[in-house]
Amino acid sequence: MLLARPVATDRLAGAQEERSSMDVHVQIAGRSSPAARRRQTLTAIAVLSFCCVLWGYSFPVMQLAAAAWDEAARPVATVSLVRLEPALRATFLGWRFTLAAAFFWLVTFRGHGRYTRADWTAGIVVGAFFGAGVFLQIMGLAFTLPSVSGFLTALPVVFAPLGQAWLMRRPVGLSVWVAAAVALAGIALLSHTGTAAEAVNTVARRPPVPYLGEALTIASAVLFTGQIMSLDRLGPRAQALHLTCIMLATAGLINLAGGCAIAGAEIYRPAMLRALASAPTVWWALPTLIVFSTVVAMHLMNVYQPRVSPAAASVVYCLEPVMATLFSLAMGTETLTVMTVAGGAAILAAVLIVTRR
Repeated sequence: MLLARPVATDRLAGAQEERSSMDVHVQIAGRSSPAARRRQTLTAIAVLSFCCVLWGYSFPVMQLAAAAWDEAARPVATVSLVRLEPALRATFLGWRFTLAAAFFWLVTFRGHGRYTRADWTAGIVVGAFFGAGVFLQIMGLAFTLPSVSGFLTALPVVFAPLGQAWLMRRPVGLSVWVAAAVALAGIALLSHTGTAAEAVNTVARRPPVPYLGEALTIASAVLFTGQIMSLDRLGPRAQALHLTCIMLATAGLINLAGGCAIAGAEIYRPAMLRALASAPTVWWALPTLIVFSTVVAMHLMNVYQPRVSPAAASVVYCLEPVMATLFSLAMGTETLTVMTVAGGAAILAAVLIVTRR
């Protein structure tokens, strides 16, 4: 059993560890040649692009899984759909991220050491932004196509450069501003796909208030911008394994608490749990979302995003809606339109501009 150390000693050790870590980063940056830094940046962009593939998969899958849960729950529900559906979505996300945190810890526990204050701060702050953002995103998915949701979620391509320049007082290069403008044009094109993009498996329904789905998704984009910027500021001071584990657990607990607050007594009734367990879509959707779109993608993001600026990362993340559209086409939740092709091409051009720079 480890002996407890005095609080003052812990604080001193934490401060020394943080200064030592930052000194190492400075020394490495000083020794790295321009070619080496360029390779590191290109590697980070390639890895973050792969993360976008995994996240793109999650858009239609989350929509299909949420719709399957709604359909299974309605026959046995004793509360209104206004309460039931957001509670179900929050609970699904809570299970997804809590199980992902447990799975991630089980496969990496040998690499975990003592958790520092920097680990806890980064994990909780980044996880809170992420957990709340994903909840609003999946609520918006009930009323929008996956491609529209994916491209509105990419709005940090505009918010992040502004935040980097105005809040963090860090310069944003002209090429990044150009890429952000091109990406925004692509987002605008893809957000106007309309009913022409609907397909046989489309599960989005008409909102009770016009543009409710779009408004919820834009709000989630604001929170995702906070996630990008907080990860850039706090991530380099935290151990990546610890950061990912705490982040996923925080996001899971936030959504579990939200589901319980909205209609917890209804969701955890035996009859409701049996109905939810009878939805076959969830049995293949949940494991793939946990392993690929959550554990693998989020850990790679936590490791590699701090190696590029928030503005550049936000442009690379615009690949996520492109991948969401491709997976939606493959799964039959929407069809290909001219707007889809034009918008996707603009996003790819924006990412190429950042990569070349």
